[in-house]
Amino acid sequence: MFQLTRYLLPVAFFILLIAACRKSDFSGAEFAPHTPEFAFPLFSTTLNLKELMFKVLNDSLSGDTIRVNPDNSMTLFYSGDVAEKKATDIFGFFPNGIIPVLDTVYFAPFATPDSVTVRKVVLNNGTLNLVVFNSGNQPINGTFYIPQMSKNGQVFSIPFVAPPNPSFPWISSAFQLKDWVLESDTNALYFRYEAFLPDGTRIKLPEPTPGTPGLGLLIQNMTFSYLEGYWGYDVYPLTLDTIDIDINQTNLVGDVTVVDPKVTMTVSNSWGFPTRGVVKYLSFIGRDGQEYKLESPQLSEDSLDFNYPSWALGEIGQTKETNYVFDRTNSNIDVIFNAQPTQMIYELEGISNAKRDLSITGFITDSSTIKLRVAVELVLEGAARNFGAEQTLDLNFGEYADLDSTDIESVEFKLVAENGTPIGANLQIYFQDTAQTIVDSLFAEGPRFVMQAAPVDAAGNVTGIGRTETFIPMGIERFNRIRTAKSAYVRNAFTTAQNGAIPVKLKADQDATLKMGVKVKVKMD
Repeated sequence: MFQLTRYLLPVAFFILLIAACRKSDFSGAEFAPHTPEFAFPLFSTTLNLKELMFKVLNDSLSGDTIRVNPDNSMTLFYSGDVAEKKATDIFGFFPNGIIPVLDTVYFAPFATPDSVTVRKVVLNNGTLNLVVFNSGNQPINGTFYIPQMSKNGQVFSIPFVAPPNPSFPWISSAFQLKDWVLESDTNALYFRYEAFLPDGTRIKLPEPTPGTPGLGLLIQNMTFSYLEGYWGYDVYPLTLDTIDIDINQTNLVGDVTVVDPKVTMTVSNSWGFPTRGVVKYLSFIGRDGQEYKLESPQLSEDSLDFNYPSWALGEIGQTKETNYVFDRTNSNIDVIFNAQPTQMIYELEGISNAKRDLSITGFITDSSTIKLRVAVELVLEGAARNFGAEQTLDLNFGEYADLDSTDIESVEFKLVAENGTPIGANLQIYFQDTAQTIVDSLFAEGPRFVMQAAPVDAAGNVTGIGRTETFIPMGIERFNRIRTAKSAYVRNAFTTAQNGAIPVKLKADQDATLKMGVKVKVKMD
């Protein structure tokens, strides 16, 4: 989640700009050979910012979207699911095992949370076995009933014939419970059985041992597809998690300012009763290691009431959404983003029927969930200073790799940048052999400024083209090392216009061209 800053930051633009230099285009070379000098291009590329950003989009998560606005500004939308809690994870009603039936008529309460009164249950799985202990010396026959359980108008019943066996019980075949419906007004079911001796005498099944009833139910894998009733006031955990926020996929280092982030938290809820989310903890850990708590009037008393589907309105199976929007006008979300967060830590509790409304009939299904989704909207506008990126490029000096160095008088590299974007760059290239061992660098004295940002006005809009030409003389000894290189390890440091002092706007119609060539002067006989 939150893989955002690679879009906002102009860095992504230049990372791919350098990567695109692998595609040679010699038609734009500016080096015209003249005897005894020979020049050849190493690379030349022009990239449009709109095309580049969509290339980034295609390489990213499917939840990312870039919109080009009428003024050619671009807005990034990102969304990702953060947490999901199934109602069945919170509300369990049907434990497996033996249910003793203590009398010929016996009420068995539902194993429900204290606040829940169950009125109707539709089962979707499970089996029931009737277990009869006959410790006497005559066979016993009868029928077991659950009067509140029915299917297609048929009341649940199981006939039984238990032969005398004081050592082992009689167990019926497994009864499939799918699609049977339980109904109750008392948060309990009552069981009833009739048992008879061969002469017709009606009896209560005797206890095989003191305290052990003569009849029981073996319930296994019993689950429901629908449950209806009253949810009273209760507090329960929703979710607790720490999420890594990967805003730094390109190993960047430096400072960035985000102008106007907007974060929308959407709660999608298909639990059919009032639920209040209580934010016990919601903080971000910045790159500096400090904690930044999200502050907003929307988090009134740290609680959020979620919309929910209504049983009274026939909205069973529907999902309701509740949106909470945080921007710089109603929260400190801009402070959080500018801290370049690396983690989000949150803990949420839920309160059912927080207003204690006795008139509300609620429900859940086996697919009812509460899901939290976070969406971020960023206009591609901001400021960056000394943001770095690294890239390795393939190199091939062709015939110049084998030219006799005794015939070379001088060598000069040339970089040309024509930049219509509001981003400049310092650069260093390290030349590497086949083992990726550095044999030399392009600038002996260290990284050099090689791309002038386009001029901008006070609002951060580009007003012209920034052109930079950089000449790098090269001694024969160094060139002999460099021309054997098979790859170039490029390290960049990017800064927006005016040394990152003002936010700049990235526009879809902006582009930049970067060219590099080598001029070799040979000795004349």
